[in-house]
Amino acid sequence: MTRVTDFHMVNEAGDRVLCDAFGNNVAFNCPKCGHPMLAIILPEQNKPGSTPNNAAICRHCDFRVWVVAEPAKKLLRLQSSD
Repeated sequence: MTRVTDFHMVNEAGDRVLCDAFGNNVAFNCPKCGHPMLAIILPEQNKPGSTPNNAAICRHCDFRVWVVAEPAKKLLRLQSSD
């Protein structure tokens, strides 16, 4: 289980994404429309936003994303299939 408190987030291009990472939860805005989103970094429990198969889905525009944690760097990478 990865605890992501105080981690920073970047998108696929390496640009910083504002987020609030606490425990196993990461709150951020949808990269497509800006609507609030939540990802839960618990892939073994199939939580939303933890893997491509269990992507977090924006409730406004249906954009799908997941978060990959890099604990050694205290970094989160926001990934999408688009």
